[in-house]
Amino acid sequence: MSNRFVPFLTASVLTLVASPALAQATVGQPARLAGPTELAPVTVQGAPPPKTIQRQTFDFVQKNAATPNPEIEQITRWRDPVCVQVLGLPDDQDALIKTRIEDVATSLGLPKVHTDCPANVEILFTDQPQAMMDAVWKRREQLLGYYHRHDGVRLKKVTRPIQAWYVTATLGESAYPVDPARPLEVVDDPDNLMPIGCGINHNFTACLQSVLKNVLVVADKKALEGKDAGMLSDYLVMLTLAQPKTLDGCNALPSVVDVLATSACAGREAPDGLTPSDAAYLTALYKADPEGKKMAAEGDIANRMARILIKANTPGR
Repeated sequence: MSNRFVPFLTASVLTLVASPALAQATVGQPARLAGPTELAPVTVQGAPPPKTIQRQTFDFVQKNAATPNPEIEQITRWRDPVCVQVLGLPDDQDALIKTRIEDVATSLGLPKVHTDCPANVEILFTDQPQAMMDAVWKRREQLLGYYHRHDGVRLKKVTRPIQAWYVTATLGESAYPVDPARPLEVVDDPDNLMPIGCGINHNFTACLQSVLKNVLVVADKKALEGKDAGMLSDYLVMLTLAQPKTLDGCNALPSVVDVLATSACAGREAPDGLTPSDAAYLTALYKADPEGKKMAAEGDIANRMARILIKANTPGR
């Protein structure tokens, strides 16, 4: 595979998910966007003491912050504008999900998208999710992500009602730059040479950044029938603007991703959208040092997240 980043979904794959049979089903009622698009956490009554929040935020980050490229061990996030395409629901619900994700992305400081932007987040609602991924594997296997050719049969397997596949890239320098002022971005792939870090001809990993380039989400409409579309919109916010390490088990702090976890969270009400913890995590993730290594970055994000939650729950603030 070359270093050139090519458009992802071909017309043939889009045709598969845009068939008339898929365009008729509805997930729940017309989408209700859960909460404002701004991510300032609201005050939570009966919040635990600061030391407990600090421990919980660190556990939350460890569960949610993926480091997909083992060569640089960085937590991945977006740098480009996030341009969303949603297919398979009625047009109004497709549009509301798209707007929700793009609005939250902008509130996190990412560049605003243009009207005719090329999609780098594709969300496909289908009642044949495995057939969908079988087609993707045959036609655009790079969508399966890092080391796809070594593990494609396993990676294409659909195991969840909503499942995401991430294409990441490494941002750095080139030993032979065409434009020295412009960083080199290389899609993470076994056949691609990583860019180098600080200082031309020095193979350091400092100054490298792990960035998201494309997120493909396949949602099983049969499994999601009756679910609130507003809640699903915010679930998709977490799935597309961050790369969760795992979606199983309960988070240390309430999260919208717990709604579709394999086991229920005992003693908690199911969230109906982004929680204060989710908002604090996304805000901290996009303010933290993008070049930080895994351990330092986890601490940085957890501390920022804790400060946000503690401040939001301090009387008089």
